[in-house]
Amino acid sequence: MPEAGVFSASEMVDIAVQLEQNGYAFYQGAANLAHLEEVKRLLDFLAKEEQRHESAFQSMQPEEGEHRPAPEYPGQKSAYIQALLEERLLPSDEVVDKVLPGLKSDAEVLEFALGFEKDTILFYYEMRHMMGGAHREIMDDILEQEKLHVERLRRLCRACRRSEEE
Repeated sequence: MPEAGVFSASEMVDIAVQLEQNGYAFYQGAANLAHLEEVKRLLDFLAKEEQRHESAFQSMQPEEGEHRPAPEYPGQKSAYIQALLEERLLPSDEVVDKVLPGLKSDAEVLEFALGFEKDTILFYYEMRHMMGGAHREIMDDILEQEKLHVERLRRLCRACRRSEEE
């Protein structure tokens, strides 16, 4: 990843593939720890979705003439994206090995997944600006799917929190 300047479309696609791989590892690990069958089913479903999205992103790898976004000021977009990546999105081994065992309930797992999905959406909106034509349509489709994931996670998380309080 560049230290200064703007991410290339190729780098953005590579990051998206890594995000989907991280999501798959998290959802697989979380599904194995889930207590409620409904939570396990959702986490298994989301793991499969991550694999589908990974394949879609791999097919989007740009040809030689990469697109570059026009930043509002030099480095603006890459600094924002870099912060998002470093703070929330990329530490896959840490998430599975360190964070996941510390999540004590299905609701905590779902809340963590909800945060991951929301941050992924933010990244994909930035990535979308770099894509043209058919790739932008793929991005729009993936963004809609990610929004549905957020809604399903939010709904199930609320149900788990209510049952914990009872």
